[in-house]
Amino acid sequence: MMYLQKIRTLYDLPADETFGYSEEEIINLEIDLGVRLPGKLRDYYLHLGKNERVNASHNRLLKPNGEVGYSEDDYLLFYEENQGVVSWGIKKDELQLESPPVWGNYGDEEMPDWHRETSTVENFFLLMAVYNGTMGGLKYNANCLDEVDPEVVKAIQQRWNEVPDISWEKQKVYTDDFREVISLSFDDSGNCNAVFIGTSDQHAFDELLDEIEVEWSYVSYEDDEEEEDEEQ
Repeated sequence: MMYLQKIRTLYDLPADETFGYSEEEIINLEIDLGVRLPGKLRDYYLHLGKNERVNASHNRLLKPNGEVGYSEDDYLLFYEENQGVVSWGIKKDELQLESPPVWGNYGDEEMPDWHRETSTVENFFLLMAVYNGTMGGLKYNANCLDEVDPEVVKAIQQRWNEVPDISWEKQKVYTDDFREVISLSFDDSGNCNAVFIGTSDQHAFDELLDEIEVEWSYVSYEDDEEEEDEEQ
């Protein structure tokens, strides 16, 4: 399953519907930048770039009309962290690649601190779709922000498949078929200290809540209850 299909499956987006910018908008951006965008970055803007749930529910895809641009040290910036602390981009001399690595600046413009976030553009967008989804982009989401029993971690690892392309030692993502996702956070000692889950399917969500034996810090059903109270 290609990365665009995985994102569409996770967010329950129709395969025959486009949620992107127009070809003209992308061409105008390329004229302004003086370069053709890497193929996979271009495809993403054309197919999913305007979907707010995928691209702006937490961290944010920069818009082509005036927001995408070069940093002073020649990275093409196209994504930013929700509080503007981190910016993500592609090295200018790697823009000719079809799917170049994506780098994150954990410093600032004056003292940049770039680290490679993912090996490809596809992996980056899949990672952000998971991250944004579990932080509110998906209709059904929950988190546990507390130490997790190692037996619970083991049960998750046995029940679901790790997604190695978007996992690393401190943040690991699990799924079966991208109809639901589970993200585990680990501290420096390897202890799991948070669980994030998300899906577009209510039945799958209820099963996740039942199968993962933790004390949930937040469950999206709480928002529905607040809305009902306000209506009353």
